[in-house]
Amino acid sequence: MDKNLNISKMKKVLFVSAVVITALLFMNFSMSDGLTSENVESPNQIDIPEDVQAIIDNSCYGCHNTESKNTKGKKKLEFDALNSLKKYKVIGKLTEITEVVSENEMPPEKFLNKYPEKALTEEQKSILINWSDDTAKKLAGE
Repeated sequence: MDKNLNISKMKKVLFVSAVVITALLFMNFSMSDGLTSENVESPNQIDIPEDVQAIIDNSCYGCHNTESKNTKGKKKLEFDALNSLKKYKVIGKLTEITEVVSENEMPPEKFLNKYPEKALTEEQKSILINWSDDTAKKLAGE
């Protein structure tokens, strides 16, 4: 009888321990930790001026939107989902825009062979680079 009582107590202790550990793990993953979990709260935080929006609409948006059939482009960046990302991811995406436009990787050459009118002028590149760089710095608090 004593043996059954001890086994029953051990089962209860193990069960309670498992519940406590599970609760602690859940709390750990659901707590926010500043910059890494802060969402951009509204579209107003990412201000896209008209001249920048015109460049995006002409040369970027066709591949980089949630409805795009270009899965590779959509996976890399979705302009219409930008405000729903965590702040650190938005900063990363903006930094990536700066880099790929500066290195003449976007729009890609293969795309431009089909649609040469989508090519960015030097002035458009400068506008896009300045906007993405400045916006990333602003969101990062610089």
